[in-house]
Amino acid sequence: MIMDNNEKKDTTRRGFVKSITAGAGTLALAGAVQQTLAPGQGELHAAQAAKPIAPSTDGTKYGGLFLRDNGEPPRAGDFVGLNSIPPFEEIASPQTYFRGASALPGATANIGWQIFKAPVCWETPHTHIFDEFIMFLGAEAPDFCKSFDAEVDFWIGEEFEKHTITSTTIIFIPAGLMHSPLNFRVIRKPILFHALYLGPSLDSVRMPNFDLTKFDFGGPANLKIFGPSSAPKGKPEA
Repeated sequence: MIMDNNEKKDTTRRGFVKSITAGAGTLALAGAVQQTLAPGQGELHAAQAAKPIAPSTDGTKYGGLFLRDNGEPPRAGDFVGLNSIPPFEEIASPQTYFRGASALPGATANIGWQIFKAPVCWETPHTHIFDEFIMFLGAEAPDFCKSFDAEVDFWIGEEFEKHTITSTTIIFIPAGLMHSPLNFRVIRKPILFHALYLGPSLDSVRMPNFDLTKFDFGGPANLKIFGPSSAPKGKPEA
C-alpha cells in the first residue's frame, strides 16, 4: 500500500506531536525524580544566588570580585596581596598565594603556587575543616609532567602511611583526614607546589604534643619549623 502525500503529512504531524508530548513527560518525570532524590536543591541554588557581592572601590558593580597584583614589593606574612616572601629560602621568592576571604571577601578557596628549588622538610600532622588538594608538578613549561624530577615523602592518616612522590601527582585530602609531615627529600629540578584548599581561610587542627625533631623520616630531612612550638612527642624513631 502506498500512502499519498496528505496521509504522509498527517501521520508525520501526529508523530511529531506524540514525540513532543513524550519528551515533555520524560522531562517532567526527570524533574520529579531529581527533586525526590535531591531535596533542597532549589533552596540551595536560591541561597547561592543570594550570596552578597563584595563592595567595589572602583565605582563598578563587580570590581570587588577582582584581586589584582598591585606591584608592591612582596612582604613576609602578607595575607592580602598575591605575592609574598616565603617562609624558607628553599622556596623561590616571591611565592604567589590567594588567601581566600582575607583577600576577597566571600571567597571560599585558598590557592598557593610555590617553586621549591632545594630539599626542605616541615609541617606537623594536622587536619582541616574542608577538603584540600595538593599538587606536585615540574616547574618547566610547557610540560609540567615530564619536567618533574624529584623525590618527595608524604605521610597521611593517623597510621602515618608513607607515600613517596616521584612523578607529577595530585593528592585529594578529604576534610578531617590527618596528613603531614612533608619532606622534599631530593630535588633534581625545581618543583611547582600547588595547594588548593576549599575553605574561606586557612585553618588546621594540629596533632597535640607532636615533635618533628623526633620523627623518623627514614632518610635525609632538611627540617624547618615555623609557627607555634610543640612539646616533645612524636612517632618513635626506628
